[in-house]
Amino acid sequence: MNHRVVRRGVSVCVLAVLFGSGAAGAAVTVNVDTSADVRAFSPLIFGVNYGDDARNAQIGYPLRRWGGNSTTRYNWQVDVHNTASDWYYENIPGASDRSQVPPVGNYADSFIDTARDYGADVLMTIPTIGWTPRADSPQNHPYFAGFSVTKYGAQQSTDPWDPDAGNGVRQSNGQPITGNDPSDTSSAVTPAFWQGWINHLKATFGAANSGGVRFYSLDNEVMLWNSTHRDVHPDPTTYDETLAKALAYGAAIKQADPTAQVTGPVTWGYCDLFGSAADDCLDGSDRAAHGGMPFVAWYLQQICANPIAGGARAVDYLDLHYYPQGDNVSMSDDDSAATAQRRLRALKELHDPTWVSESWLSDLGDFDSNHYSKPNLIPRARAWINQYCPGTKLAITEYRWGNDGTASGAVAQAELFGIFAREGVDMATRWVAPEADTRVERAFTLFLNYNGSGAKVSGSSVRATSGNADQVGSYAFVGSGRTMLLLTNKMTSTQSVTVNFASSPGAQWNLYGFDANQGVHAISNGTLAGNTLTFNALPAMSANLLVIAGNDVIFANGFD
Repeated sequence: MNHRVVRRGVSVCVLAVLFGSGAAGAAVTVNVDTSADVRAFSPLIFGVNYGDDARNAQIGYPLRRWGGNSTTRYNWQVDVHNTASDWYYENIPGASDRSQVPPVGNYADSFIDTARDYGADVLMTIPTIGWTPRADSPQNHPYFAGFSVTKYGAQQSTDPWDPDAGNGVRQSNGQPITGNDPSDTSSAVTPAFWQGWINHLKATFGAANSGGVRFYSLDNEVMLWNSTHRDVHPDPTTYDETLAKALAYGAAIKQADPTAQVTGPVTWGYCDLFGSAADDCLDGSDRAAHGGMPFVAWYLQQICANPIAGGARAVDYLDLHYYPQGDNVSMSDDDSAATAQRRLRALKELHDPTWVSESWLSDLGDFDSNHYSKPNLIPRARAWINQYCPGTKLAITEYRWGNDGTASGAVAQAELFGIFAREGVDMATRWVAPEADTRVERAFTLFLNYNGSGAKVSGSSVRATSGNADQVGSYAFVGSGRTMLLLTNKMTSTQSVTVNFASSPGAQWNLYGFDANQGVHAISNGTLAGNTLTFNALPAMSANLLVIAGNDVIFANGFD
């Protein structure tokens, strides 16, 4: 959204900073007003799913999520998970010594330990599907599998290492196998089973408010259970089932650790914002039976209308997943010019109420107040929160805007942080942590350690508007005596940018950045006498962070 910035009566000094042979086209004007649209943002927006332990510590991710399809069926007592449709519905063992409960060296405890070692919080998934891998699951091949070839017949595909484990699709006619026995792999459990796990985590790491696990999510992508976990949950998940599980399991979590925070319902994408799995994307009989309300709006309404014992809410964070749709945009190495531009334009799905998705989402139409073809995800979610359950926080715990090696994906990742901060996302975790020394990792470094000595972007988001946001994105922040401005060049040519501040932000400035060829590095520095800076030839497909110190902040050796 564009805002008109009122210039104050201070002297203007224009300083040109040269990077190369010159920019293509006229300079883009960026206006910054540090007194407008001030919104404090959480460092939890810089989180990731999983990742290498040592590299996570080196980068300093503040939040690490244990999530994904395999966590829907994890047996904490024996350290076994089920791979679901990702890999032949098999029970995969973890620790080999089961003489203790849970086994010493189990995956979950190790996951939490390593995050705590470098000061990160964790978000742990609590399964709510009602099934957990059997305690007698083998520790060696052949593993228990949801669709045994011996029991259910020949199938289209089998595990190369366990040929009795099929994919659940009949070889003869290509139809899914139905009527299988869930107890082939799993045992039925209640919320009390998971209270035992939380009690163990409290005993091991402390309560949520004293250094332990602060965050728990209510399973993973519940509206896909009838596909990803159809061996134990073949029926589509409904509005009522999701709410009932949220109230039951949210209460169980908070009975075990009253200071813990809970996230839900953990949607899979766009369709389950509006309808349940039973509705088969957006509108259907389940939604009609619930007053025609979009699923997430109804869920929020019911969470606030049904407090658990003692008056607390079962859910504290609205938890959404979002992957931009369209060919090669999200989970792809494609970095061609056309894909790069679609990828970067898809950022507008998160915040622009006028933007029509360039994917199949546009086919959903714009025939009622939901404006389906115009995602406007974050303002939409926040409006539902404000209307139906004020005070609920917002989490996006899975997203990806391109694979690790894409230059446009790296620029998109940097801009995502600006969007999350400006639009009011309270927690975010990328799927998954980028590999070491990749382009996308540079975007995290720019925000978590831009000077190589631990300096972070923190504090509050403030107003920054670009005269052409499709060419140059702009996001401003204030904190720790600094004014910081992210400038993303989304073009394949260099760009000139003129930055106007509504009031003088300080004097000494430093510019850091990365592009397709260079990691995060110090680019230039200088002294600002007035309130305007002009940068000539910002590198193509780059993210650049301008850091200006207030008068009470001293830079060492010219760079902070």
